[in-house]
Amino acid sequence: MREKKINSIKDYYEKTLLKYKDGPKAVNWKNKKSQYLRFEKICEIGNLNNKKILDVGCGLGHLVSYLDHKKKKVDYIGIDVSKEMISKTYKLKNDKRKFYCKDILKIKKSDIKLLKADYVVNCGLFTVKNNISSKEWWVIIQKIIKKMFILSKIGISFNLMKFNVDYKDRHLHYQSIDKLIVFLEKNVSKKIVIKNDNNLWEYTCLVYK
Repeated sequence: MREKKINSIKDYYEKTLLKYKDGPKAVNWKNKKSQYLRFEKICEIGNLNNKKILDVGCGLGHLVSYLDHKKKKVDYIGIDVSKEMISKTYKLKNDKRKFYCKDILKIKKSDIKLLKADYVVNCGLFTVKNNISSKEWWVIIQKIIKKMFILSKIGISFNLMKFNVDYKDRHLHYQSIDKLIVFLEKNVSKKIVIKNDNNLWEYTCLVYK
């Protein structure tokens, strides 16, 4: 049942990829400017220079381009459940940039050494729930956050749509900050920073070991 739900999200993004082919719109972002602003907030998790980064739900690997733009020297690993997305990242691959088609909720013990990173991030992964109920999607989000934290050495960062908004799209997930913090403090870590200092509809969460 969980796999069916994940596949519905994958199908949503692959349809978007098929429509737009490349660029921010191909991974459901409005434009490069807004995409980079979100990357900027996600990367406030720490000094990324000479660190290993795991990007969960990496899509087309646009975070790599952002890190290059900011002249950040990192060891980068991107994972995504979509083979279609991963197949498009071949131009970015080198010894310091690796991409794998993997579901973070299905990683094996043998994967942990490969994927273990200083920082584990995701940008926009939790936004689209498609036809999954918010209640069911929140359960999956919690599982992903726990896995991200296990795979991190220093901390994790991710963003979520603000709950108190004037209008809500049916296919998007909106998350209460209070409910998130209760979950994190009980199950992950009490070292939490919430970044809500921009004009976006999302807030960014940083969680440390």
